[in-house]
Amino acid sequence: MKFTLLRLTVNGYITTRTKKVGNYYFSVTDYIPATQLRGAILAEYYYQKGKIDDSFFSSPAFPIDSAPSHYFSPAESRKSSEFVEEKGILRRKSEELEKQELKEVLKLEGEKKPQIGVIIKKKESNKHETKYMRFNAEAFISMHVAIEKALASSYHRMLYAYEYKKFDTLWAIAKPSEVIDIIKGSKIRLGRGKNRTNALVTVDVVSEVDLPEPQGLSYCLSQCIPTLFGKQLFTVGKVDGKSVIIGNTSTYVGWFTNERISGQKPSFVTLNEGTLVYIKDKGNYDELLPAGLNFIFGIDDLDSLLQKVNVK
Repeated sequence: MKFTLLRLTVNGYITTRTKKVGNYYFSVTDYIPATQLRGAILAEYYYQKGKIDDSFFSSPAFPIDSAPSHYFSPAESRKSSEFVEEKGILRRKSEELEKQELKEVLKLEGEKKPQIGVIIKKKESNKHETKYMRFNAEAFISMHVAIEKALASSYHRMLYAYEYKKFDTLWAIAKPSEVIDIIKGSKIRLGRGKNRTNALVTVDVVSEVDLPEPQGLSYCLSQCIPTLFGKQLFTVGKVDGKSVIIGNTSTYVGWFTNERISGQKPSFVTLNEGTLVYIKDKGNYDELLPAGLNFIFGIDDLDSLLQKVNVK
């Protein structure tokens, strides 16, 4: 499937997906969620053209040379921040699923511990394996206060704080469309409240990239979901009578932008980024790409994906 490869250059600190604890809003991801990036791009497109392309989609944006870890790119040990992935591991494991019991396929050597969905950055690679380091974005917390407009004074008990994270350059893939043609080279705003931070993100088009559709044991770059509201999007294969889904779950909270209103969509449970799914029938998996869901690919290994989306 063909995508437009984007380079996003950030000039400061921004918020990502937030979690509210009391009056504190913590940025809980070390990447830009797909819905957040899509909304920001469409906002700039609407500013320039006065219309919205509802079919437009973009993936999450990750720091260069990084992506979510999966079961077969485990940490070297329980407390280690170093990860390792064998070359061609997902292709080989996909073949093993057709011949072996699931528990045999899932065996890892030594003290290696899977940490699925952790953002890992490529460190070095040879013909046998690729090594990664866990990526942690630099962060700071900024205090804010709500002002009562009539009295020009602070509201009682309305001191609150946001956590901002620092990114330099990120990569993302998007639908080739007029949206990208119009906004390329433009600056977009990401995060909550343009008056709280002056961070702008420059969007550049790098190239067209062709990524393999899901087949066999496939990798979720974004949150994935096989069935939504009773509709089957793709079929998960079974081994030993069990559907092969190797990963965790998380909560999806969408954001939509159209010509009349913007706001949150209902939330529901999805498979987490970095989950591996054994695809029996890919069906209509791509119907939810505009919602930031089901960016799922049949790759040989994570390094093969990172080589294709190199934006340096």
